[in-house]
Amino acid sequence: MQKMYFISGVSGVGKTVVMEHLKSLLSDGYEVHDFDERGVPDNADHTWRLDETRNWIALGHKKAEENIKLVICGFSNPDEIDEIVKEFPNLKVQTILLDGEDSIIEQRLRKRNEDTAARVDLERAVGRSADAFIESNTKFVPILREICHRHNCPTIDTSHLDPEMVAERVAGLIEQ
Repeated sequence: MQKMYFISGVSGVGKTVVMEHLKSLLSDGYEVHDFDERGVPDNADHTWRLDETRNWIALGHKKAEENIKLVICGFSNPDEIDEIVKEFPNLKVQTILLDGEDSIIEQRLRKRNEDTAARVDLERAVGRSADAFIESNTKFVPILREICHRHNCPTIDTSHLDPEMVAERVAGLIEQ
């Protein structure tokens, strides 16, 4: 069975910074990518995310045929992944959830968006104010937890771990 991985979680949980460490930790035979690396359009919506998920799964299938395991870091929904992966019956997709305390996630997002340029870019991508995005992101935390729980996704709480420790735990789950 061919395999690929999505490292998911809400904004502010640490996916991007962990991705950089994963690139150095995972041995040959892995490729690590940012879910958003092809660019995020203005007012990115559900349809855009589904199309990107389908793109990554198709690439994961192609890479698996070359004995390369694809690791995608970015928000993804296991319910949506399960629907798309049906198109690729030889591919097993594992989602690993990076989670955290709501208050810590909110703090991280507020700090990340203190800079005017960062706020403007976030608002362009999500089509609403940074404050509204942060509030809805925080409210989505328990919903994503429940979705991932139903899919038996391994979960790593990033609240009190440095990015290197989180990356080591993710790499351990992937390489086991």
